[in-house]
Amino acid sequence: MPDRSEPISLFDPVDDASEVELPPRLAEAMAEVRATFERCDGADIPRNTVLAAMLTELMTRLVEAHGPSGVASMLGQLAGEIATSGNPPTTVQ
Repeated sequence: MPDRSEPISLFDPVDDASEVELPPRLAEAMAEVRATFERCDGADIPRNTVLAAMLTELMTRLVEAHGPSGVASMLGQLAGEIATSGNPPTTVQ
């Protein structure tokens, strides 16, 4: 059993064998999102444009689902995970 005193890393792989409870139909949703990226790639829409559009759509939905404080907390956790992941930054500006 995993140590629940530490938060789950956002970069840890999650699979059927993990004890993390996944949202219903997550695999189907992920497949749809990936298919959307492929369709946009096929339409020669720049990847940064697609990412900006998805982020714009996502933020409103996240705030509706979790409230501003909840989203701020999630983003803070994500920022911490990115900062301590040991991977070099890959941001394109």
